[in-house]
Amino acid sequence: MRNYTLGLSLATLMLLTGSGFVAAPSAPARSTNLVSWETTANPLLAYAPDANYSAIDDYARRTPESQSRDLTTLAKHLTAPARSDLAKARSIYAWILSHVRYDMNAYGNGTYFSEVEYANRVLKSRRAVCTGFSLLYKHLLNRAGVDVANVKGYSRTDDGTAGQPTGPVDHEWNAVKLDGDWYLVDITWAITTGKSGRPNDHYFLTDPQAFVAQHLPADPRWQLLNPTVSKAAFDRFPKLYDAYFRMGFDSRFPQNGLIRTNDVATITFRNPEDVKIICSMARPGYNSVQTVPSTLQRNGDTYTLTVRVPQRGTSTLFVFAKPKAEPGGRYQQYEAIGSFSVVKG
Repeated sequence: MRNYTLGLSLATLMLLTGSGFVAAPSAPARSTNLVSWETTANPLLAYAPDANYSAIDDYARRTPESQSRDLTTLAKHLTAPARSDLAKARSIYAWILSHVRYDMNAYGNGTYFSEVEYANRVLKSRRAVCTGFSLLYKHLLNRAGVDVANVKGYSRTDDGTAGQPTGPVDHEWNAVKLDGDWYLVDITWAITTGKSGRPNDHYFLTDPQAFVAQHLPADPRWQLLNPTVSKAAFDRFPKLYDAYFRMGFDSRFPQNGLIRTNDVATITFRNPEDVKIICSMARPGYNSVQTVPSTLQRNGDTYTLTVRVPQRGTSTLFVFAKPKAEPGGRYQQYEAIGSFSVVKG
Protein backbone atom coordinates (compact mmCIF):
# COMPACT_ATOMS: atom_id res chain seq x y z
CA MET A 1 0.00 0.00 0.00
CA ARG A 2 1.12 3.58 -0.63
CA ASN A 3 2.30 6.05 1.97
CA TYR A 4 -0.66 8.41 1.74
CA THR A 5 0.83 11.11 3.95
CA LEU A 6 3.26 11.97 1.16
CA GLY A 7 1.26 12.07 -2.06
CA LEU A 8 -1.82 13.62 -0.54
CA SER A 9 -0.10 16.68 0.92
CA LEU A 10 2.67 17.56 -1.51
CA ALA A 11 1.08 20.51 -3.28
CA THR A 12 -0.20 21.98 -0.04
CA LEU A 13 3.24 21.68 1.52
CA MET A 14 4.69 23.55 -1.44
CA LEU A 15 2.45 26.48 -0.59
CA LEU A 16 3.54 26.24 3.06
CA THR A 17 0.02 25.84 4.33
CA GLY A 18 1.12 22.84 6.37
CA SER A 19 -0.57 19.53 6.87
CA GLY A 20 -1.15 17.50 10.02
CA PHE A 21 -1.12 13.75 10.11
CA VAL A 22 -2.15 13.02 13.69
CA ALA A 23 -5.16 10.88 14.38
CA ALA A 24 -5.97 11.93 17.93
CA PRO A 25 -7.46 15.42 18.21
CA SER A 26 -7.84 16.83 21.68
CA ALA A 27 -11.25 16.11 23.14
CA PRO A 28 -13.68 19.02 23.52
CA ALA A 29 -15.57 19.70 26.71
CA ARG A 30 -17.77 16.79 27.75
CA SER A 31 -21.27 16.93 26.32
CA THR A 32 -24.23 16.45 28.61
CA ASN A 33 -26.42 15.01 25.86
CA LEU A 34 -25.08 11.53 25.17
CA VAL A 35 -28.08 9.36 25.85
CA SER A 36 -30.12 9.59 22.68
CA TRP A 37 -28.15 10.98 19.74
CA GLU A 38 -31.46 11.67 18.04
CA THR A 39 -31.10 13.25 14.58
CA THR A 40 -33.98 15.54 13.70
CA ALA A 41 -32.49 16.50 10.33
CA ASN A 42 -30.88 13.68 8.40
CA PRO A 43 -27.44 14.84 7.17
CA LEU A 44 -27.29 11.88 4.81
CA LEU A 45 -29.67 13.62 2.44
CA ALA A 46 -27.07 16.24 1.55
CA TYR A 47 -23.79 14.54 2.47
CA ALA A 48 -23.55 17.39 4.97
CA PRO A 49 -19.89 17.97 5.85
CA ASP A 50 -20.87 20.41 8.61
CA ALA A 51 -23.27 18.10 10.45
CA ASN A 52 -22.83 18.45 14.20
CA TYR A 53 -21.47 15.16 15.49
CA SER A 54 -19.76 16.70 18.53
CA ALA A 55 -21.66 14.71 21.17
CA ILE A 56 -21.01 11.44 19.35
CA ASP A 57 -17.36 12.23 18.72
CA ASP A 58 -16.75 13.26 22.32
CA TYR A 59 -18.33 10.07 23.67
CA ALA A 60 -16.23 7.90 21.33
CA ARG A 61 -12.96 9.68 22.12
CA ARG A 62 -13.50 9.22 25.88
CA THR A 63 -14.04 5.46 25.66
CA PRO A 64 -12.38 3.75 28.67
CA GLU A 65 -9.68 1.22 27.89
CA SER A 66 -11.73 -1.34 29.81
CA GLN A 67 -14.31 -1.12 27.01
CA SER A 68 -11.71 -1.64 24.26
CA ARG A 69 -10.56 -5.16 25.10
CA ASP A 70 -12.20 -6.87 22.13
CA LEU A 71 -14.30 -6.09 19.07
CA THR A 72 -17.65 -7.07 20.59
CA THR A 73 -17.19 -5.13 23.83
CA LEU A 74 -15.98 -2.04 21.99
CA ALA A 75 -18.78 -2.10 19.41
CA LYS A 76 -21.37 -2.46 22.16
CA HIS A 77 -19.95 0.46 24.13
CA LEU A 78 -19.58 2.78 21.14
CA THR A 79 -23.13 2.24 19.92
CA ALA A 80 -24.98 1.91 23.23
CA PRO A 81 -26.41 5.46 23.13
CA ALA A 82 -27.12 5.35 19.37
CA ARG A 83 -30.66 5.63 18.04
CA SER A 84 -29.75 5.30 14.36
CA ASP A 85 -27.29 3.47 12.15
CA LEU A 86 -25.83 6.88 11.26
CA ALA A 87 -24.96 7.48 14.92
CA LYS A 88 -23.38 4.02 15.11
CA ALA A 89 -21.33 4.63 11.97
CA ARG A 90 -20.13 7.99 13.26
CA SER A 91 -19.25 6.78 16.76
CA ILE A 92 -17.10 3.91 15.48
CA TYR A 93 -15.48 6.21 12.90
CA ALA A 94 -14.65 8.75 15.63
CA TRP A 95 -13.14 6.11 17.91
CA ILE A 96 -10.86 4.75 15.19
CA LEU A 97 -9.69 8.22 14.21
CA SER A 98 -8.83 9.12 17.80
CA HIS A 99 -7.31 5.79 18.89
CA VAL A 100 -5.56 4.24 15.87
CA ARG A 101 -2.70 5.92 14.05
CA TYR A 102 -1.55 5.57 10.47
CA ASP A 103 1.77 3.71 10.39
CA MET A 104 3.38 2.29 7.26
CA ASN A 105 5.38 -0.08 9.47
CA ALA A 106 2.09 -1.78 10.35
CA TYR A 107 1.74 -2.97 6.76
CA GLY A 108 4.33 -5.76 6.98
CA ASN A 109 3.74 -8.23 4.20
CA GLY A 110 0.02 -7.51 4.09
CA THR A 111 -1.01 -11.10 4.79
CA TYR A 112 -3.54 -12.29 7.34
CA PHE A 113 -5.41 -15.50 8.13
CA SER A 114 -8.83 -13.86 8.32
CA GLU A 115 -10.42 -10.43 8.34
CA VAL A 116 -11.35 -10.79 12.00
CA GLU A 117 -7.79 -11.75 12.89
CA TYR A 118 -6.49 -8.64 11.10
CA ALA A 119 -9.09 -6.39 12.76
CA ASN A 120 -8.10 -7.76 16.17
CA ARG A 121 -4.45 -7.15 15.36
CA VAL A 122 -5.21 -3.48 14.67
CA LEU A 123 -7.32 -3.19 17.82
CA LYS A 124 -4.43 -4.41 19.95
CA SER A 125 -1.60 -2.52 18.23
CA ARG A 126 -3.54 0.71 17.51
CA ARG A 127 -1.58 1.02 14.26
CA ALA A 128 -2.80 0.45 10.71
CA VAL A 129 -2.68 1.22 7.04
CA CYS A 130 -5.73 1.24 4.79
CA THR A 131 -6.53 -2.48 5.04
CA GLY A 132 -6.44 -2.36 8.82
CA PHE A 133 -8.62 0.73 9.04
CA SER A 134 -11.24 -0.65 6.66
CA LEU A 135 -11.39 -4.10 8.28
CA LEU A 136 -11.57 -2.72 11.81
CA TYR A 137 -14.40 -0.41 10.78
CA LYS A 138 -16.18 -3.26 9.02
CA HIS A 139 -16.06 -5.71 11.91
CA LEU A 140 -17.00 -3.17 14.56
CA LEU A 141 -20.01 -2.07 12.50
CA ASN A 142 -20.97 -5.69 11.80
CA ARG A 143 -21.13 -6.29 15.55
CA ALA A 144 -23.35 -3.23 15.84
CA GLY A 145 -25.79 -4.65 13.29
CA VAL A 146 -24.88 -2.30 10.43
CA ASP A 147 -24.28 -3.54 6.88
CA VAL A 148 -20.80 -2.56 5.70
CA ALA A 149 -18.29 -3.67 3.09
CA ASN A 150 -14.58 -3.08 2.67
CA VAL A 151 -13.85 -1.96 -0.88
CA LYS A 152 -10.58 -2.45 -2.74
CA GLY A 153 -9.54 -0.24 -5.60
CA TYR A 154 -7.27 2.31 -7.19
CA SER A 155 -6.33 5.69 -5.76
CA ARG A 156 -4.82 8.81 -7.26
CA THR A 157 -2.30 10.27 -4.83
CA ASP A 158 0.67 11.47 -6.88
CA ASP A 159 0.66 14.99 -8.30
CA GLY A 160 3.42 14.05 -10.74
CA THR A 161 1.34 11.41 -12.51
CA ALA A 162 -1.86 13.43 -12.94
CA GLY A 163 -3.66 12.39 -16.12
CA GLN A 164 -1.57 9.24 -16.45
CA PRO A 165 -2.42 5.57 -15.74
CA THR A 166 -2.51 4.56 -12.11
CA GLY A 167 -0.78 1.41 -10.91
CA PRO A 168 -2.37 -1.78 -9.57
CA VAL A 169 -5.04 -1.89 -6.86
CA ASP A 170 -3.44 -0.08 -3.92
CA HIS A 171 -6.10 1.07 -1.46
CA GLU A 172 -9.08 0.00 0.65
CA TRP A 173 -12.02 1.90 2.11
CA ASN A 174 -15.61 1.21 3.17
CA ALA A 175 -19.18 1.39 1.99
CA VAL A 176 -21.78 1.51 4.76
CA LYS A 177 -25.54 1.02 4.43
CA LEU A 178 -27.64 3.64 6.23
CA ASP A 179 -31.39 4.07 5.94
CA GLY A 180 -31.43 1.61 3.04
CA ASP A 181 -28.77 3.36 0.94
CA TRP A 182 -25.02 2.93 0.61
CA TYR A 183 -22.49 5.64 1.51
CA LEU A 184 -18.70 5.91 1.24
CA VAL A 185 -16.13 6.31 4.02
CA ASP A 186 -12.32 6.45 3.81
CA ILE A 187 -10.87 6.47 7.32
CA THR A 188 -7.28 6.34 6.04
CA TRP A 189 -7.61 9.60 4.14
CA ALA A 190 -9.68 11.19 6.90
CA ILE A 191 -6.61 10.71 9.11
CA THR A 192 -3.77 11.40 6.69
CA THR A 193 -5.26 14.57 5.17
CA GLY A 194 -6.36 16.10 8.47
CA LYS A 195 -4.99 19.44 9.62
CA SER A 196 -4.25 20.94 13.02
CA GLY A 197 -5.00 17.67 14.79
CA ARG A 198 -8.48 17.36 13.31
CA PRO A 199 -9.63 14.58 10.99
CA ASN A 200 -10.85 15.45 7.51
CA ASP A 201 -14.58 14.72 7.47
CA HIS A 202 -14.74 15.16 3.72
CA TYR A 203 -14.11 11.41 3.68
CA PHE A 204 -17.07 10.54 5.92
CA LEU A 205 -20.17 9.90 3.78
CA THR A 206 -18.54 11.47 0.74
CA ASP A 207 -20.64 12.33 -2.31
CA PRO A 208 -19.89 9.50 -4.79
CA GLN A 209 -19.32 12.00 -7.61
CA ALA A 210 -16.56 13.64 -5.56
CA PHE A 211 -15.22 10.32 -4.27
CA VAL A 212 -14.59 8.90 -7.73
CA ALA A 213 -12.23 11.77 -8.51
CA GLN A 214 -9.71 10.09 -6.20
CA HIS A 215 -10.96 6.50 -5.74
CA LEU A 216 -11.95 3.88 -8.30
CA PRO A 217 -13.29 0.58 -6.89
CA ALA A 218 -12.10 -2.60 -8.56
CA ASP A 219 -15.78 -3.63 -8.49
CA PRO A 220 -17.70 -0.87 -10.35
CA ARG A 221 -20.88 -1.32 -8.29
CA TRP A 222 -19.15 0.35 -5.33
CA GLN A 223 -18.84 3.59 -7.27
CA LEU A 224 -22.52 4.12 -6.38
CA LEU A 225 -22.84 5.92 -9.72
CA ASN A 226 -24.92 5.41 -12.84
CA PRO A 227 -23.30 5.47 -15.32
CA THR A 228 -20.05 4.26 -13.83
CA VAL A 229 -16.56 5.57 -14.59
CA SER A 230 -14.22 3.30 -16.56
CA LYS A 231 -10.64 2.60 -15.54
CA ALA A 232 -9.46 4.32 -18.73
CA ALA A 233 -11.40 7.47 -17.84
CA PHE A 234 -10.11 7.42 -14.25
CA ASP A 235 -6.55 7.17 -15.54
CA ARG A 236 -7.06 10.44 -17.43
CA PHE A 237 -8.27 12.39 -14.39
CA PRO A 238 -6.20 15.16 -12.82
CA LYS A 239 -5.11 14.86 -9.21
CA LEU A 240 -7.86 16.63 -7.25
CA TYR A 241 -7.83 17.55 -3.58
CA ASP A 242 -10.81 17.59 -1.24
CA ALA A 243 -10.51 21.41 -1.07
CA TYR A 244 -11.77 21.47 -4.66
CA PHE A 245 -15.14 20.21 -3.50
CA ARG A 246 -15.19 22.02 -0.15
CA MET A 247 -14.85 25.35 -1.96
CA GLY A 248 -17.94 24.66 -4.03
CA PHE A 249 -16.39 23.63 -7.33
CA ASP A 250 -18.77 21.51 -9.38
CA SER A 251 -18.48 17.73 -9.23
CA ARG A 252 -18.30 17.86 -13.03
CA PHE A 253 -14.58 18.42 -12.62
CA PRO A 254 -12.06 18.64 -15.50
CA GLN A 255 -11.67 15.17 -16.94
CA ASN A 256 -8.31 15.61 -18.66
CA GLY A 257 -5.34 15.68 -16.32
CA LEU A 258 -2.74 15.55 -19.12
CA ILE A 259 -2.52 18.75 -21.15
CA ARG A 260 -0.45 19.00 -24.34
CA THR A 261 0.30 22.48 -25.63
CA ASN A 262 2.71 24.63 -27.60
CA ASP A 263 2.12 27.73 -25.51
CA VAL A 264 -0.62 27.93 -22.87
CA ALA A 265 -2.62 25.49 -20.76
CA THR A 266 -6.33 26.20 -20.46
CA ILE A 267 -8.56 24.63 -17.81
CA THR A 268 -12.26 25.23 -17.17
CA PHE A 269 -13.87 24.99 -13.73
CA ARG A 270 -17.42 25.56 -12.53
CA ASN A 271 -18.17 27.28 -9.23
CA PRO A 272 -21.07 29.59 -8.29
CA GLU A 273 -18.90 31.31 -5.64
CA ASP A 274 -16.29 34.05 -6.03
CA VAL A 275 -12.84 32.48 -5.87
CA LYS A 276 -9.23 33.48 -6.51
CA ILE A 277 -6.75 31.12 -8.17
CA ILE A 278 -2.96 31.07 -8.43
CA CYS A 279 -0.65 28.51 -10.02
CA SER A 280 2.86 27.10 -9.76
CA MET A 281 4.78 24.61 -11.85
CA ALA A 282 7.53 22.08 -11.19
CA ARG A 283 9.68 19.83 -13.31
CA PRO A 284 9.77 16.07 -12.58
CA GLY A 285 11.30 15.44 -9.17
CA TYR A 286 10.15 18.83 -7.84
CA ASN A 287 13.70 20.14 -7.34
CA SER A 288 12.31 23.63 -7.80
CA VAL A 289 8.84 25.13 -7.92
CA GLN A 290 8.02 28.45 -9.54
CA THR A 291 4.94 30.62 -9.56
CA VAL A 292 3.69 31.03 -13.12
CA PRO A 293 1.60 33.86 -14.60
CA SER A 294 -2.04 33.03 -15.18
CA THR A 295 -5.30 34.75 -16.04
CA LEU A 296 -8.73 33.86 -14.72
CA GLN A 297 -11.92 34.82 -16.54
CA ARG A 298 -15.41 34.29 -15.18
CA ASN A 299 -18.65 33.94 -17.11
CA GLY A 300 -21.49 33.13 -14.73
CA ASP A 301 -20.39 30.09 -12.78
CA THR A 302 -17.73 29.09 -15.33
CA TYR A 303 -14.09 29.99 -14.72
CA THR A 304 -11.50 29.73 -17.49
CA LEU A 305 -7.92 29.51 -16.24
CA THR A 306 -5.15 30.22 -18.74
CA VAL A 307 -1.55 29.49 -17.77
CA ARG A 308 1.49 30.37 -19.86
CA VAL A 309 3.82 27.37 -19.77
CA PRO A 310 7.40 28.67 -19.35
CA GLN A 311 9.48 25.76 -20.63
CA ARG A 312 9.37 22.81 -22.97
CA GLY A 313 9.00 19.25 -21.79
CA THR A 314 6.90 17.75 -19.01
CA SER A 315 5.92 19.73 -15.91
CA THR A 316 3.39 19.47 -13.13
CA LEU A 317 0.94 22.36 -12.83
CA PHE A 318 -0.35 22.99 -9.30
CA VAL A 319 -3.59 24.96 -8.92
CA PHE A 320 -4.45 26.73 -5.65
CA ALA A 321 -7.67 28.54 -4.77
CA LYS A 322 -9.36 30.43 -1.97
CA PRO A 323 -12.67 32.25 -1.56
CA LYS A 324 -12.51 35.89 -2.56
CA ALA A 325 -12.44 37.92 0.64
CA GLU A 326 -15.35 40.13 1.58
CA PRO A 327 -14.47 43.71 2.64
CA GLY A 328 -13.21 43.43 6.20
CA GLY A 329 -13.42 39.64 6.04
CA ARG A 330 -11.06 37.14 7.62
CA TYR A 331 -7.87 36.35 5.74
CA GLN A 332 -7.81 32.86 4.23
CA GLN A 333 -4.89 30.91 2.83
CA TYR A 334 -4.81 29.37 -0.60
CA GLU A 335 -5.34 25.62 -0.67
CA ALA A 336 -4.31 23.11 -3.31
CA ILE A 337 -7.33 22.09 -5.38
CA GLY A 338 -5.66 20.08 -8.12
CA SER A 339 -2.63 19.26 -10.22
CA PHE A 340 -2.21 18.54 -13.93
CA SER A 341 0.57 17.12 -16.07
CA VAL A 342 1.55 19.57 -18.82
CA VAL A 343 3.64 18.65 -21.87
CA LYS A 344 4.90 21.58 -23.93
CA GLY A 345 6.18 20.72 -27.40
